[in-house]
Amino acid sequence: MKTENTMIVLVILLLSVSTIASVVTAADNVTVKISILDGKELTRFNKPELIAGLWHYVNLTIYQTIDEFTLRVYKGDTPPTQNKNITNYYEWEYDENTQLKWADISGYSTKYIKPDSCTKNENVYSFYIGVDDTLPNIVDYYENWTLDVFSNGNQLHSDRLVIAKLNTGISMSKPASISFFVYPFTTMDAQGDAFFKIGNVGNIPVSLTIDYEQYDNIVEITNFNTNISIDEVTTHYITVHSKSWQPKILEMTVEGVGSYPKSFFIDSDATVVLYPAFTIDIPLLRIHIGHNNYKINELSGTGVTFQHLDQVTMYEGEIKEIKAYVSGDGAVNLDVRTDEQNIQLIKLYDHNTETSSPIMFTSSNTSERIITVRVKAISEGTTGVITYTLTSGGATQTYTTQITIGPPASSDDNDLSASPDFIGKIIVVMLVLIVVIYMVVSHLRHKRG
Repeated sequence: MKTENTMIVLVILLLSVSTIASVVTAADNVTVKISILDGKELTRFNKPELIAGLWHYVNLTIYQTIDEFTLRVYKGDTPPTQNKNITNYYEWEYDENTQLKWADISGYSTKYIKPDSCTKNENVYSFYIGVDDTLPNIVDYYENWTLDVFSNGNQLHSDRLVIAKLNTGISMSKPASISFFVYPFTTMDAQGDAFFKIGNVGNIPVSLTIDYEQYDNIVEITNFNTNISIDEVTTHYITVHSKSWQPKILEMTVEGVGSYPKSFFIDSDATVVLYPAFTIDIPLLRIHIGHNNYKINELSGTGVTFQHLDQVTMYEGEIKEIKAYVSGDGAVNLDVRTDEQNIQLIKLYDHNTETSSPIMFTSSNTSERIITVRVKAISEGTTGVITYTLTSGGATQTYTTQITIGPPASSDDNDLSASPDFIGKIIVVMLVLIVVIYMVVSHLRHKRG
């Protein structure tokens, strides 16, 4: 009797395991993944998601051999038995044995499938389908639908599905301006000192474009002329390609364009789809065309530009050459002076030729005139001044370079081993040592002999 009871229990357990296995197998017969055109998989609440009004790839992986099945989506938990329409029901079919393998069998005048874009790869069936945008115009609105897969009247799969309202928009993180530094009359590539970011806060990819020809191909922005996927944030760096410009501060306003690819949208009799484009305000570009740490000054109304150092540091007794630059078309008179109390003018050069102030020449807009002032710092704890008075085209402007004078360079700051006296002393000591060693060696040899 005990043996019979044991056998009955084993049979029941086997049947239970068999039933559970069959349920798991049935449940695992189909997996569903929905992606938008750029390959981004769409989910919400861990369920597949469709965006109303857009084309999607609905990829069904079916773990059994099958030649024909239908895919249907409907609003709510149960399919409507009457009044099926684009607001509540869609159905598509795959049939291996017909010429048109992929078909919309919903019964509407608009076909919500593109058969030429549907594919089968082994056991993966990829429907290129969509549903119409009949949802209320409410931001972040969505509805709960159901997705079923049937073959020969048998349900292979059923799952909850979210259908969401189309949302668009971007976020930006950017500075007010980005600075670039290029040398005058030089063709070079300059990277900006900052970057900006664009984030896609909608549920459709956004296309970023810029018309480089409009800006004479001077501006190059990374990650433009491409699409930003859903929830993606892109970082953008700007490079300026200089074109042998004159010294000046050039400000450029650059605008990008954001848009939504037309190929993503479903055109139907029920909706008229708009493809809005919008302007993307890129940070102001401030291009400093000049020498490092030099102030760029344009003599008003003349086109003549003067570059000079605003601040210089010297120590007492130091001699230094300080350069200034002049460019732009026009006759120029440049008077250069020092205060002579704290800073002394030693020599003045026009290019490499020694000269005296005032200097008169004709400036050019294709090159720079280099003015070199050789000065000596006189007294520590004071501020010396170089004064430049520039006259051209009837306009005059004065510019100054402030020189802060520190204490003389201490002996600790000098390399004593490099001074002539120190080297001389070392040589004398070495000669004495050589003589002493020679005498000792000679004495020892004489003693042994």
